[in-house]
Amino acid sequence: MRAFLIFLAVLLLAFAGYAYYQDPAGVEKLLNDSSSVVTSLSPVSPHPEAASPIAPLIGEKLISADGSPFTFPANAPVASIQYYAIYYSAQWCPPCHAFTPRLVKWYNAFKPAHPNFELIFVSDDHTEAAMLDYMKEMAMPWPAFPFDDLKHDGTGIEKFAGSGIPDLVLVDASGKVLSDSFQNGTYVGPEAVVEDINRLVGGASPVSLVRQTPSAPASRLVLISAQD
Repeated sequence: MRAFLIFLAVLLLAFAGYAYYQDPAGVEKLLNDSSSVVTSLSPVSPHPEAASPIAPLIGEKLISADGSPFTFPANAPVASIQYYAIYYSAQWCPPCHAFTPRLVKWYNAFKPAHPNFELIFVSDDHTEAAMLDYMKEMAMPWPAFPFDDLKHDGTGIEKFAGSGIPDLVLVDASGKVLSDSFQNGTYVGPEAVVEDINRLVGGASPVSLVRQTPSAPASRLVLISAQD
């Protein structure tokens, strides 16, 4: 089933390139549709209503982009983090490649003024090597949950994941979901969560998310759904 879904994604990429050549304006509108989402290939369950503290879920497990252990800075220890943004993403996901650079720029501008906030990457890649390559390629400045500790069963740090990626979820230290890329079963996208982070965490110093710039048709394809 996994192989078939990947084959379908590649087929749709090729079709989008041809469609863009035939009707650039029509495909441009489709590719800019913020409701598009890549369906996750990992089985996950909707996150439970009951909140649980985030700190015990991450412990001292987090790693940096080079694979080394991540250490919270002395002026912002894990105990001081009041808000966590959990970013479910993967190297194989075209929409993730389009959104992640924008999130990196936003984070680099937002994080220094908000030590009570942290973003954690949770990979939906198929191998640890792919996860680390993706982190290095995107120069992710935030920590990530170790690949070997992911169970892909909708528990632990994965319990907040929706049915597709890119997926950004904002929770407080108690594990209460404050903003989600999926709202009432509808995909509103990670941009909406960034707006909520600016509103709920940013206070007097929010940071605008960099607008997406046009790029080649194939790399901008965002409509890949296993449910279609």
